[in-house]
Amino acid sequence: MEQCIHHQQWGNVEYRRQILFLHGWGMNSGVWTPVAKYLQEQLTGYHIIAVDLPGYGQSRSCDQQALGGHYNSVSLAQCLAFLLKDKETIIIGWSMGGLVALEMVCQFPQRVSGLVLVSSSPRFVQGDNWPDAVKASVFEKFYQYLEQDHRATLKRFLAIQAMGSDTARKDIKTLQQQLEQRGELDPSALKDGLNMLLNEDKRALLSEITDIPIDLICGERDTLVNIKAQQQLAQQPNIKLHPVVGAGHAPFISHQDQFMTLLRGILEH
Repeated sequence: MEQCIHHQQWGNVEYRRQILFLHGWGMNSGVWTPVAKYLQEQLTGYHIIAVDLPGYGQSRSCDQQALGGHYNSVSLAQCLAFLLKDKETIIIGWSMGGLVALEMVCQFPQRVSGLVLVSSSPRFVQGDNWPDAVKASVFEKFYQYLEQDHRATLKRFLAIQAMGSDTARKDIKTLQQQLEQRGELDPSALKDGLNMLLNEDKRALLSEITDIPIDLICGERDTLVNIKAQQQLAQQPNIKLHPVVGAGHAPFISHQDQFMTLLRGILEH
């Protein structure tokens, strides 16, 4: 599996401290390139990795059977274990990537020193004691759309990610360009990813992660990850919330300078 997981990297591979970026549904590691380059220039002593999850970007050739026949946060975390090695890693997960990040902390606690969840949630749909989330029907409709035309469905999803942002049109264009630059997606991986967003609930797991700092970065106008739910999560002592005013689901694109400065401050703390 290690051979077919493609990833970009910056900085000295010999550094013990490491930053690992995980992208969200429908995207790829390219969304993190500007942020990673900025951190390489501003921070010293870090090896930086941005990975294409199986079925995305240049990891499209991955055989999902290599994941044990199950494409979910558990199997994805296991297949990325080789990236942690003997490093001291801070994992930064955007949207769906946050589910994988949480699972990696659970499976490899001694190798993870910090967690940053960007526009992410331990549960994406409404449920018991979890009203401030999207209705399951939103992702169910996307699943139906995928059956008809996955390219058109991705465009719809890009529009939702940018919704609410001060610069929505520009954000959609940027996301579209980054998506096209790194190759075609595997439709089956898209379906499995939607199942993750629909069905996975890691609230209990998150509550058990108490010995490392957890930072939540969320757009104030995010329509997929409600700021109210983020405020609820931030009641946990080791969790700190960083709202980005005027941003939607992709604050690292719509408010790039602000996001980079914020993330740098978190990593230097």
